[in-house]
Amino acid sequence: MSDKQRQLFKTKVVPGKPGSGKLFEEELVTNNRPVECLGMTFENDEKRRKYFLEKLREKLKDPEFRKIEGFPIGEDEDILALSDPPYYTACPNPFIGDFIQQYGKPYDPNVPYSKEPFASDVSEGKNHPIYNAHSYHTKVPHKAIMRYILHYTEPGDVVFDGFCGTGMTGVAAQMCGDRATVESLGYQVKPEGTILRQEKDGNGKSVWVPFSILGIRRAVLNDLSPAATFIAYNYNTPVDVVAFERGAKRILKEFEKKTKWMWETIHSDGKTVGKINYVVWSEVYSCPECTSAVVYYKEAFRENNGKVVYTPEFKCPSCGSLCAKSPSRKLLAQKLERLFTTVNDDYLGEIVKKQKRVPILINYSIGTKRHEKELDNEDICIISKIGRISASNVIPTNRMPKGDEARRNDDEGITNTHHFYTERILASIVALTELVQGHSQLNFLIGSMLPKLTIMNRYMPQHGGRALVGPMANTLYVPPVSVENNVIDQLWFQFKKIVKALNSLKGSLISTQAVQQIHVPDNSADYSGVHRIYPAIRRASFSKKTEDDSF
Repeated sequence: MSDKQRQLFKTKVVPGKPGSGKLFEEELVTNNRPVECLGMTFENDEKRRKYFLEKLREKLKDPEFRKIEGFPIGEDEDILALSDPPYYTACPNPFIGDFIQQYGKPYDPNVPYSKEPFASDVSEGKNHPIYNAHSYHTKVPHKAIMRYILHYTEPGDVVFDGFCGTGMTGVAAQMCGDRATVESLGYQVKPEGTILRQEKDGNGKSVWVPFSILGIRRAVLNDLSPAATFIAYNYNTPVDVVAFERGAKRILKEFEKKTKWMWETIHSDGKTVGKINYVVWSEVYSCPECTSAVVYYKEAFRENNGKVVYTPEFKCPSCGSLCAKSPSRKLLAQKLERLFTTVNDDYLGEIVKKQKRVPILINYSIGTKRHEKELDNEDICIISKIGRISASNVIPTNRMPKGDEARRNDDEGITNTHHFYTERILASIVALTELVQGHSQLNFLIGSMLPKLTIMNRYMPQHGGRALVGPMANTLYVPPVSVENNVIDQLWFQFKKIVKALNSLKGSLISTQAVQQIHVPDNSADYSGVHRIYPAIRRASFSKKTEDDSF
């Protein structure tokens, strides 16, 4: 990313230019304040980043460094562009030793350490803005982790999480220095920083007992997944939230202006323009008896007394034979056969065969009122126009990896990553990516909304007002009836969530590799977090003095 792009969200208000008609305007400024990093002082943060990027670039030339297990598959320039060393590298982080030397405390066996096992029940909700900003598998709320860290550690201790996922351990370690957050756990915090929790004394009376001290803990985070560590970085890097919000809004408004035409439809009056909320798409099958085309949505979903009823087994509209996508053994329904269409895949540059899907319903808004309609000629023309937009190399087209789940949709022609999105969604993402130009927090925002944009999002009108049920959890299942959500709406929705989650936290270092080869010196970590299990390790190597706690 260029210097100008990095300054995108640094602005100040200045008098408007003569003739502009504006009293005030925003002007980009450079942050030239000195920064300290690993014991060194730099003129500004950009100088810090350039210095460590060159160090990382040199390290990437080392063949032995690239042999570390879990080294990501990628070009050096892509790794460097994604990284923000020393705090985050999209590869094994060579600065872990420097980080621990700077912030860790030497192990002294003469210093007594004794902690009873953490024996309290932990139950934390999943409605916090930080938790909801970006979805991820098996995510643990940061407040749940805080209880363990506060119990076993002191301010300034180093916490290690080798399977960090989205970096909630890093967030928790830093939030241990936030008085309001600690108090929200039900603890008391004295003015000098002593933290007390409620316990029962020998007589069964509730008393407040000191057990920890307010203050941030440093975190070393690692995960094998580059996607996970990128999310973790954005959760654990300081952001000027006000400046980000101002700059992001400029980008989002520009994106809306550029792509709004893709998400417009004409109302039934023939003149009023409505905003598309979502488009329903249906798979098309072939009747095994007469080979006629069967649009799944039109036959499997029928209105009955004002309600939509799902009938998985139905009669072919042409010949009347009983059909089903997945026939039950009880009835004599015949299994529908997939109907394929041959298309030119501009992203792959080749002809491919795919399961036929057709748009059959538009949900749109005029003001605050919602309407539904079948597609008209104008809607079809917009889809055709989008299909003629040239493919862009910013869209990943990787073949789905080997595996039963990863390639479960091969028989439908969904073989590559971009096949999980409609052409309208892909065109929108291309336009947005060009405007974002690699800005980390905006890429974080894009990534957070992608799950809502795939053809895995199910449409189940039999649930009435809850017809949009999202993807099937923990699978890559593509439903016969799916939803194409408005990217502009999803972007603004996620933007509001991201703004609430971003913060000024700092104090974590993030690495991307297999945990068994991570270079964390012995006797350096005060507490180690393992996926769903948090053993406390007090100034010892990872093979000694372990206390098991799980939640």
